[in-house]
Amino acid sequence: MPEDQFAALASVLAEHTATPDDCWFGFWEGRSAGQSLGLPRFGPRVSIPGRENHLVHGTVRDAVRALDSWGPNLWWPQDRAWFVATDIDLMSTCIGSSIDCAHALRAHPVLEAIDATATNRVIWDSDDLNPLPPNPYTP
Repeated sequence: MPEDQFAALASVLAEHTATPDDCWFGFWEGRSAGQSLGLPRFGPRVSIPGRENHLVHGTVRDAVRALDSWGPNLWWPQDRAWFVATDIDLMSTCIGSSIDCAHALRAHPVLEAIDATATNRVIWDSDDLNPLPPNPYTP
C-alpha cells in the first residue's frame, strides 16, 4: 500500500478506537531485511496460520512508518476496535471493523474500499475494480 494510503487509513482508524496511542504491529518474519531493520529477533511474536510475525508497539499513526518500504502485515489497537491484515502474498488489505468505521473508510477519497463477504476471493486475479494488465507473456 502506498504511503499516502497508509496515512489516510491510519487517520480514519485513529478516529475509530479509544486507544489510538496504544497499537500493535506484526511484521512477517520472512522478510530478509527484518534483522537489519531492528525487528526484535527474540522479542514478542504473534502467529497466524502459516505466518510468524515480529510484534512491535506504537501509535496508530506509526503504521505509516514503513520498514524498508514495507508496512505492517497486521495491526490493531489495544481495545481491538478493528483489525488490519495485509498478507505478504496478496494484493489486498482486509479490515475488520465496526459499521461506522467501514462507512468512514469507504467515504475517504484516497482509499479504495469495498464490502467483503465470506465468498469474496482474495487471490491475485480477483480484483474487479482494478483489472490486471494484459499478460506480457501471452502471444
